[in-house]
Amino acid sequence: MGAPRPQIDTSKLPIPDLVVAGGALLCWIFALLGWYKASVEFVGSATGKGGYQWWPWTIYFLLFLFAGFMIANEMGNFMPLSLPTGLIYLGWGAAGTLFTILGILFKPSIGFGFGIKMGMNWPVWIIMIILSFVPIVGGFMKFQEAK
Repeated sequence: MGAPRPQIDTSKLPIPDLVVAGGALLCWIFALLGWYKASVEFVGSATGKGGYQWWPWTIYFLLFLFAGFMIANEMGNFMPLSLPTGLIYLGWGAAGTLFTILGILFKPSIGFGFGIKMGMNWPVWIIMIILSFVPIVGGFMKFQEAK
């Protein structure tokens, strides 16, 4: 016999939660990439990460885990929760966008040196800024769904 298994109800597929989880996962992946380019004359160039880049990485990772838990809980009917998930998604999504913008504004310092140039990896930045609005949109959808 064994313990009863929870029934997964795919008709309760939470689209706003999936939007938040997917957006947070994509933002987390882009936070792993090198955001800056440092080049030294006559030597070469390298990409790297700045101090503010770890904040969006952490925020989007935690947001992805939370949204994944909420998806599994809603589809599996594990336990009844009455959390304001729309507001949680909106807050964490806005925090991720804020720290992404702070990462643009504050470049890491590379010390004193002649011929050292610090640039930004603009394609990654542009994609990251656009993707950072996806969890906010999912949070707004969840907030409207709760009304």
